[in-house]
Amino acid sequence: MNTRIENKQLRIFLTIAFGLPVIMGLFMWYGYSNNKDLNLFSLTHMYYPAAGAMIAFLTSSQHKKLIPKAFFLIYLIQTVVMMALSLSGLFIAGDSLVTIGNLVMIVGTVALWIAFFVTKKDRRTAFGLRGKNWKLTFGLILLFVALYTLLMTSSAVLGGTFSALVENFSQAQTWLMLFMTLANYFLIFTPYLGEEYGWRYFLQPILQKKFGMIKGVLLLGVGWGLWHLPLNFFFYTSPADGLISVTNQIVVCITMGIFIGFVYMKTDNIWIAVVIHYLNNNLSLIFSGDFTGESMSGYSIGWSDVASMAILLTIIYVWPTLTKFFRNRRNLNPTPEERAADAMLEPAGEQENTVVPQPAAQ
Repeated sequence: MNTRIENKQLRIFLTIAFGLPVIMGLFMWYGYSNNKDLNLFSLTHMYYPAAGAMIAFLTSSQHKKLIPKAFFLIYLIQTVVMMALSLSGLFIAGDSLVTIGNLVMIVGTVALWIAFFVTKKDRRTAFGLRGKNWKLTFGLILLFVALYTLLMTSSAVLGGTFSALVENFSQAQTWLMLFMTLANYFLIFTPYLGEEYGWRYFLQPILQKKFGMIKGVLLLGVGWGLWHLPLNFFFYTSPADGLISVTNQIVVCITMGIFIGFVYMKTDNIWIAVVIHYLNNNLSLIFSGDFTGESMSGYSIGWSDVASMAILLTIIYVWPTLTKFFRNRRNLNPTPEERAADAMLEPAGEQENTVVPQPAAQ
């Protein structure tokens, strides 16, 4: 029964998570061709995977009584509003819509915090929103920061920009921006939850269950990379560099997907994936000294850049696949339906007062 429901949920998820980028990608093509601001499209793009997962749960889960409906509905309303603002930007000039979009994201994030804390713990547990194994989680986040620092430092050395990197971190403004970046997480985490709740919480366990521990994560990495295609062609770079950009994106998503997938398996805590995704996207601005974010779009990329980055990313992030832990099917995270079913069987008192220990955290 679970397999039939999971397959139905998978079809709904794939239709929404990949269908919306195709549809919105056509509008991005129009916007790119007419020199429109596509910043809101890139931000809204991140909302689609979680929207697909939530709609799949709301329409087909066997455990609808445990769904955190307020949390899901606030997220889905925010998604629709962000899509509407993105499309409006094709016809309304100026920066006002970007400002409104950022405000919607902040207000929506605050609303999600409220919904999160008023939702009973059994509902948070049943649909993967309850954090756990925090000591291990914080340790693995620090490990990511160390690995990311190694990645950026190595890239600067190989690119001949190490002195500029040192100069950047010698300025007080850089450290102030770092502090603000860390603090801002609590106001703008929603789009990062948007990706990770879809990719890691929903899709990764299903793919690993179907195809194996490593193949499942690799397939997810390829799909995750291709999902960025409209951004690669019309936002990050240009159609001329689109193929190179997509190839680079797949490399990044496979390697990063391995590491994020590993720490999610270790902790069974979706919030570690959200935090790491947030840090990965935003620390790049700190290391580059680009506090405006302008370097994130319209850049040029060559095949040599892809090759050098592939080597660095493989060395730094792919090592978990060599561990026995990663290959052991006993460390597979529950699929969403399995998790909800377990929550239904768990006594209410235990749900409120205890965290079920996970093998990964031992």
